[in-house]
Amino acid sequence: MKKVHIKTLKTFDYSMFKKMRGNRDIIESHLKSIIKSIEENGYIFSPILVNENMVVIDGQHRLKACEALKLPIYYHILVGATIADVTVVNQNRKNWGFTEWMKRYSAYNYEEYKIYQHFYDKWGFDHWSTIFLLCRTKGIRGRGLLKKNFEQGELKIETLEEGKKWAQRIIDVKTFYPNYKRRAFIQAMIRVFHDKDYNHRTFLKKLSLVRDRLYDCSTVGLYLQRIDDIMNYSTPKNKRTGFALKYGDPDSIFMVRA
Repeated sequence: MKKVHIKTLKTFDYSMFKKMRGNRDIIESHLKSIIKSIEENGYIFSPILVNENMVVIDGQHRLKACEALKLPIYYHILVGATIADVTVVNQNRKNWGFTEWMKRYSAYNYEEYKIYQHFYDKWGFDHWSTIFLLCRTKGIRGRGLLKKNFEQGELKIETLEEGKKWAQRIIDVKTFYPNYKRRAFIQAMIRVFHDKDYNHRTFLKKLSLVRDRLYDCSTVGLYLQRIDDIMNYSTPKNKRTGFALKYGDPDSIFMVRA
């Protein structure tokens, strides 16, 4: 591994810095959030990284924010750094999980992420389950898009009020099923919440009578079968639910094992 010499410097001359060819463009929403965060919380010392030619390796949004606010920019010079080093920096961030991205954007006052974090902290579901409750998606491809948007600061909360109601309904099951936070179970419940034939009060009443019919399953489809089995307890054939047939398609939201 090559040895990199680092110096820390400070300047008000923003024009001396250059954009690295091949690096991503400025994202205006991210820039505005950084500016807002600095205005509200003060500037947090976080030097940008440049090479000996003053080409920015990391921190172009911080640079633009300091320029807009006429603040000094602190920078580290990494002699010999290239576009490959940009990739390494970005790759390190790619290894971040949902929690790191959530905290980062919340700290920059991204409103959607602050709402998301409040919901996540309050209800205690894992990140994917929280996303299922707060965002609309369809198909396996939707999962990758949601993850990409989350990491790029483009989270959109679409079902907050429904999500609160659904979260409470899922927690209602806790008395009868201790593993109610399993991701596949939450997905299955969200699917039936959309259906006019689902009655939550009826489900809880019947579950209290046949709680042994709800047990750990490996997929959403199997959980839907369990829900049908409970809902159809002592129910005439012509009034029975068929959620597993309706929503068992793994691509209707997207299949995730518990």
